Amino acid sequence: MSHRRGAPPKEEMMPFTETLEDVESQQTVATENGSIDPMSVDSRKEAKQKRIQEWKDGPFAASMVRTWDEEKSRYQGNMLKELASGNDSMPCICCSAFACSKIGAGRIGNIAVLKQSTEWVEEIEEGEDGQPRTRRFTRPKLDFVIGPYWPMLFFVTFPIIFVVSGLTLVKRIPHTHPGIVLIWLICTVGLIASLSLTAFRDPGILPRYEKPPATADASSWRWSDRTHSYRPRGAFYDPDTGVIVEEFDHTCPWTSTAIGKKNMGSFQCFVGLVFVCLIFDIFLLTNGI
Repeated sequence: MSHRRGAPPKEEMMPFTETLEDVESQQTVATENGSIDPMSVDSRKEAKQKRIQEWKDGPFAASMVRTWDEEKSRYQGNMLKELASGNDSMPCICCSAFACSKIGAGRIGNIAVLKQSTEWVEEIEEGEDGQPRTRRFTRPKLDFVIGPYWPMLFFVTFPIIFVVSGLTLVKRIPHTHPGIVLIWLICTVGLIASLSLTAFRDPGILPRYEKPPATADASSWRWSDRTHSYRPRGAFYDPDTGVIVEEFDHTCPWTSTAIGKKNMGSFQCFVGLVFVCLIFDIFLLTNGI
């Protein structure tokens, strides 16, 4: 389930042109007499090309995937077959398909986008005269996202924290020195906050680069067919989330998402506080303090 940087690659995601086949086969159009016939081959081909172009023009370096609504349709008819495909992330993708299509979440790779805004970006590029120039443009900013393993986050990680902390709060905190209570409260709140910041923050999804930036060393950038984008040194494709993550370290199912440039600090804080809170709670529950 967890995929570390440098580990043997997992089975690659199915090419986008293939993933559309079963969805397109379900699409229909109305004829003049009102009957419903399968979408024509030309229309399906045109729709497929349009989707591929939309993917290539997308703002992030991500694999080509279905929308959540299409994913839901896929599972509704063949759930047992799809779940038995051998892909260990398939059950979580199935949960995401039904939940995310219900709430209208966006999708980047296998990551669900719950809230996004727009930010202004400045990049230096080479002009037609060969001289560098500054280009200013807008692109989406991911404010609130969640990774593909969110069922484990909500039904395993958070419950463990709340149950253990709740037992400590009810059984021992009322009989403990106020100073120790304050320290325990700070550690517990910090644990929950760091986990939330890790799980719901953009891990560092790389913007799509059709060519290396003018200010970068082009020799250190590599092309990725799976995301149709160049990536710099230190950025790796994560097959679990289906995106390229800057300074990618690994995928952590406990936090539901990839660990990279933008959530590494909060993840390290979370790991440290897990051990602190665990030892703290054991001592309190066993009357060690």
